[in-house]
Amino acid sequence: MSLSSAATLLKYVAGTAATGSVLVAGGLWYFQRHLIYPSNLPSGSRTDVPTPAQIGLPYEDITLTTNDHLKLHAYLIPARRRPVTLQDLQSLSNEDRKARMKAEVDGWVEEMGKEDAVEYIKSRPTVVFFHANAGNMGHRLPLARKFNVEHGCNVFMLSYRGYGKSEGHASELGMRIDVEAALQYIQAHPLIGKTKLIVYGQSIGGAVSLYAAASHPDMISGIIIENTFLSLPLLIPSIMPQIPRFLLPILLTEQWDAALSLPKIRKSTPILMLSGKKDELVPPSHMVELRRIREGGRVQEASWQEEGQAANAAREKKDLGGKVRWREFPSGTHNDTCLIPGYWKEIGEWIREEVEGLPVEKGE
Repeated sequence: MSLSSAATLLKYVAGTAATGSVLVAGGLWYFQRHLIYPSNLPSGSRTDVPTPAQIGLPYEDITLTTNDHLKLHAYLIPARRRPVTLQDLQSLSNEDRKARMKAEVDGWVEEMGKEDAVEYIKSRPTVVFFHANAGNMGHRLPLARKFNVEHGCNVFMLSYRGYGKSEGHASELGMRIDVEAALQYIQAHPLIGKTKLIVYGQSIGGAVSLYAAASHPDMISGIIIENTFLSLPLLIPSIMPQIPRFLLPILLTEQWDAALSLPKIRKSTPILMLSGKKDELVPPSHMVELRRIREGGRVQEASWQEEGQAANAAREKKDLGGKVRWREFPSGTHNDTCLIPGYWKEIGEWIREEVEGLPVEKGE
């Protein structure tokens, strides 16, 4: 679930045509952070956060402290040479499955006393997982399992402020502070501090990922974004056409301008862009435009004209036409692109080729 909740609520507020634009504009201004960051949806998302142990993954339960003194919740799932596979679990009864998952978690403490297990963690890439705008990080554990078990990556999952068991209330400014806290923690961590970092994000998580890579170009070795928008000011008109565009600079405090982050990312940093062509919330043209910008195109339509000019000036100064791999999924919608056949194969090949520098056979 992501931007659909905002669209549904705003359409309800709109009512009928004559007064719709006024009501929606007022609703957007007053409720925008609640609409953009529906952290309480689905019900129980602020209190019920699934843990990696529930799917047989040993993990560190982490509390971060931000520069503005908020406590954030995070998970670190270490890479292991012989993790329990989904096939192993599916072949067991419910009772045996629970016992097996508990044994995996209990055995991890002993495993971490072995030098080869520690060295394996240090040798593997780390995926920094920035989730979409509804639910909590625990709802994305099946995706984290894919990275961890199938592709041998460490996975660091961050719960933004105002999400799950993290303190505070979500905002763009606050979430940028959260990113800083997460990357500082990772950099100081004795096991993953020197690993290659891949930032991964779906929808608004992609915008967060691009911000992280733009702010810390020396730390990030790769970027994966899926169904991400150019910016919120450019997205809102497609969700709520009732709102006059000229009002958006006045109404919106949240921008998440991915198009302005791209020129600040190193040309040599590989990016994998995954786009669902049937995305019903973020028009696929947004991903196409992000690809064009990354390949060296000018920022044609930024949130505000002055910022667009600044982005173009930065691009011309740095000659940024960077590395990007593009994959479209013809049947992918906003929320199920990650379930389409070929999605995880594409990610695995990209990690091996672009991040690890290993050859991949075409028939693999």
